[in-house]
Amino acid sequence: MPRFCVLLLLLAGCTPGGSWGGDDFARPGTWAPSGVNDANLRAMLANPADAIQGRAASTERAAPATLAIRRLERDARRALPNANASRVGISPAAALAPAAPPEASHAP
Repeated sequence: MPRFCVLLLLLAGCTPGGSWGGDDFARPGTWAPSGVNDANLRAMLANPADAIQGRAASTERAAPATLAIRRLERDARRALPNANASRVGISPAAALAPAAPPEASHAP
């Protein structure tokens, strides 16, 4: 009998929607949105008309971006830089020598 009661209590917590109808925000005592975030954003605007339509940046940087997009559209992309290992600090003899194969590790 005690196992049946425990099982019944556990299953009672799994009812769809619970006792408040299923909407977590409809449950009594739960936070409800009140528009505070929008009010904060409007208070931070220097010009209230900016809430409807923003202004352009004072330092325009659109031209370089549009050139890259035009190259991409014309399929005239620039070649990628050489991604091989850097040759800085390598002696000329070491640069010409073939690379040694990796040593096999011996796991105990």
